Amino acid sequence: MLMKLIGQAIFAIAMIQILPADAAYLEWIAGAGSFESAQFSGQELSIPTNFLPIAEERVERDFPVKIDTDSYGIVTTAHSALVVDSASGMVLLAKHPNDVRPIGSVTKLMSALVFLDTEPDLTRLVSLDPSLDLVTGGRIYLAFYDPLKLEDVLAASLVGSDNTATESLARFSGMSKEVFVQKMNEKAKDFGMNSTIFTDPTGIDATNTSTATDLIKLLETAETKSILKKYMTSESIQIVQNSGQVITIENTDKLLASYLNEGSYKIVGGKTGYLPQAGYVLVTTIDREGDAVHVVVMGAESKDARVNEAKGLAAWAFKVFSWPQKP
Repeated sequence: MLMKLIGQAIFAIAMIQILPADAAYLEWIAGAGSFESAQFSGQELSIPTNFLPIAEERVERDFPVKIDTDSYGIVTTAHSALVVDSASGMVLLAKHPNDVRPIGSVTKLMSALVFLDTEPDLTRLVSLDPSLDLVTGGRIYLAFYDPLKLEDVLAASLVGSDNTATESLARFSGMSKEVFVQKMNEKAKDFGMNSTIFTDPTGIDATNTSTATDLIKLLETAETKSILKKYMTSESIQIVQNSGQVITIENTDKLLASYLNEGSYKIVGGKTGYLPQAGYVLVTTIDREGDAVHVVVMGAESKDARVNEAKGLAAWAFKVFSWPQKP
């Protein structure tokens, strides 16, 4: 028995020397992230398997392969970080991807989806009422009692992360706030967001919680709605209210102004969030010539860190992995 154990140990050491371990794989094995039941784009998530040699004659693949096996990722201040290939659902990097944390204004993506389910007339003129819609915390862009198009209210919610505008969307849906939030949670279950709970439409409540894994599912669904993509990717918008007042709103997602939204790179969608309990949060999808990655940062230490870490994670993925050639 002793000789057998010694032989197994020698064999294991030899294999480690032949096949260098991938830190992301070892972290997954150690329990830093478990993805067996997670679903992306209808496909089961897989752990990075490209720590094994890839033969030239290997059959066609539909997932990226790691070409720099010595690179294990980047250091982040964020508590959770996740990079996933959009097409295959393959995890390229994971740091605490299933830890449940407050998500702040990323909540607004689900609110927008529930609102759109009511098939609203977005050209309808509506007015915000402070007695019904006012939510303190964050900037209020839209003037009360000054009519504007319903679409502009949705735009202010997504681009400027306006809490009061978002609160009014629940009212304009025709549902009570309680029923609206119930619909948000029902949709979360439908999407397989089993670790997510919503308690208000705006995200101002720290009990709106989710995981990096779940937030990618939310973002993927939001990106299927053209009007949400329009505003998720607008660097700024102008809204004209009935009085003639012109309001300019800058997008809270400063990644839109980076090199990852220029040339061969394009940001497909995204949303920011912040609460003292959540830290700085960002979910985004970045495309490079048809190859796209989802990036999630949760609990970054600052606005700049949120943007820089998302940029770093995306740049790392596109540098370290090779995608299959398009037919």
